[in-house]
Amino acid sequence: MKPIILAALLGVSPSLVLGQGAACPEETCQVAPYFAGDGGFVGKSANNGGESDLTVHVICGSTTVVTTVTPDADGIVRQALTSANGLNCRDGGAGRIEIDNLQPGGWYWINDARNSAVSALIPKEAAGNEQVEPTDPGGVVLNSLEDGLATLVKEPASGRVGVIPHVVPGKLVKPCSGRAGTESASDCHLGSPEDWRVSANPSSVVRPTGGQQRKEVIVTLHGASFIETGDVAARAEIEHHESVSGILLARDVGGAPPQGEPGVLGWRLEVTPDDDRCLPANNDPDRLSPQTITFTIAQMDGVVPDPPDGTVKTTFTVNCPRDSAASEAVELVPENPFPIN
Repeated sequence: MKPIILAALLGVSPSLVLGQGAACPEETCQVAPYFAGDGGFVGKSANNGGESDLTVHVICGSTTVVTTVTPDADGIVRQALTSANGLNCRDGGAGRIEIDNLQPGGWYWINDARNSAVSALIPKEAAGNEQVEPTDPGGVVLNSLEDGLATLVKEPASGRVGVIPHVVPGKLVKPCSGRAGTESASDCHLGSPEDWRVSANPSSVVRPTGGQQRKEVIVTLHGASFIETGDVAARAEIEHHESVSGILLARDVGGAPPQGEPGVLGWRLEVTPDDDRCLPANNDPDRLSPQTITFTIAQMDGVVPDPPDGTVKTTFTVNCPRDSAASEAVELVPENPFPIN
């Protein structure tokens, strides 16, 4: 195997930090668990927060070199870490690389005197997983850092080298669902009360006027990673300013949504005409100001986790039609069939 040599990207400007470890956030960091001498890495930008640049920490003993790397137009990074750009481990030192804002699937290499070792980058958050050190069969040289996450293996006669991570892949835990005691509700990831939410569709309603039909708003309760301890039930309340009229909640207890529709429970609200406010001829000064209605889950039972009463809520607005639409609606109303003159 020949050493892997890739050109460093332009614009790399490393800075030297003495006596400090990496400040690469665990949730967005990929790690080369054992690095020595020269090498490099490849990967794709994760675009966290809309930012494509990567921050690279090369940590060798008590010295950390930090640099920023810009990916190409496709988001790919091919970055050499060498003495030429000051991003290597010098004088036989060893350490690790931590890369912020890189997608999973990246990999790295270390150039030895005769060959190169290639290994996968691992998520920094996986460092807390169970670890197993590689078996020593004899006849090879094993190098690992104290409390390291990987071992460099070298076969002296051939010069072959490799990197063996210590981290054991974590078991994927499925989200909880279904009734307590069932297979889908055991050995699973349980969510939090903050995972519950409600949505209103539509979130903005133009009031009907005159003889037009009432408008509907469908409110749906959504949950994630929860267990049913019984029949799921929730009671809702609506709140609004005293000037708001014609908002009807058919039932305060939610019902199951139609089959195939998302959500746990649903409610139907009706918006009726308010001609006193909405007809232009009545000159209501607040006619074109939106009115806000708050929909709140007042009480919920039959689930774990159970959100605290009154904490799951959403809003929607009710608006009068603009002048032309309101006038057209008035014309649809038939004249009085019982004239008095």
